[in-house]
Amino acid sequence: MTVVPWLIMLLCVILPTLCVFLIGDSLVTLTCPTAFSGAMTWKYEGETEDLDKTLVQGRNLILNEVDWYGEYSCWDGDKKLGSIYLLEELKNPDDDDLISCRAKSYGCTFNCSWTHSEFTAVRLGLGNDCTDSQESCTWVYPTTSLQDGGLEFELTHSLSPYTEEAAPLVVTVEAITRQDYLRKTKRFYLHDIVQPDSPAGMKCQVMDQRLKVKVEPPATWNCPPSYFPLEHQIGYIFKDNGKEEHSTNPLIPRGVSKLRARSRDPLVPSPWSQWTPWKNVTN
Repeated sequence: MTVVPWLIMLLCVILPTLCVFLIGDSLVTLTCPTAFSGAMTWKYEGETEDLDKTLVQGRNLILNEVDWYGEYSCWDGDKKLGSIYLLEELKNPDDDDLISCRAKSYGCTFNCSWTHSEFTAVRLGLGNDCTDSQESCTWVYPTTSLQDGGLEFELTHSLSPYTEEAAPLVVTVEAITRQDYLRKTKRFYLHDIVQPDSPAGMKCQVMDQRLKVKVEPPATWNCPPSYFPLEHQIGYIFKDNGKEEHSTNPLIPRGVSKLRARSRDPLVPSPWSQWTPWKNVTN
């Protein structure tokens, strides 16, 4: 067995312990994070196990072979000195939907959602610095916890909304459980994840036998609207038969009881936004 040079050791930001991420079989040295010169014992997951194929040298526990992943803790008698988590990297995760991203506009931020609640800590990085695990990477941590146990992240980019994208955005995700380490990279262009918010509102004007509907763009959309146009779709329900129709023409028939609208970028085209709530029509 040889020491693999690309073993990654780093201080976990969310877990107050040292983590060792292991790729493949290798000789592993775990160092107790607390300085101690006396007789030290080690436990696995809080239990004193017969750790075969191990060697204790000072503050180090040397594993000739790795059979167990999880928490290894060092002890001075009954006093716990510290913990190290030994994690196995998950190779080639099959799920391409581990993380989904959406931009409300061509502004400088976008959001990503993580829905796999079995992972205890997750972080995202934007750019090649994070893909290459460089120290200059700025990691982003969740801003919101979702009702389904998922996590919401907000990332900031430096793309100009007035120029064509020369290269895709690169998002790297790292996630851990008590025993596993996952790392995955996702690449996409900003225009591929743009989906506007719902329109800010609607105004109606009677024009002979028709209604002219003016849809207000969402407050989160780029300005000016002449440079960043939006296409609006109007949904309406007839009073006489309750039938719902849709139109991208701002002129719709009179005799409707309710209206709603949604928007999209017609140049990409982007997915439609969510519908606005129904609005009663009095005319």
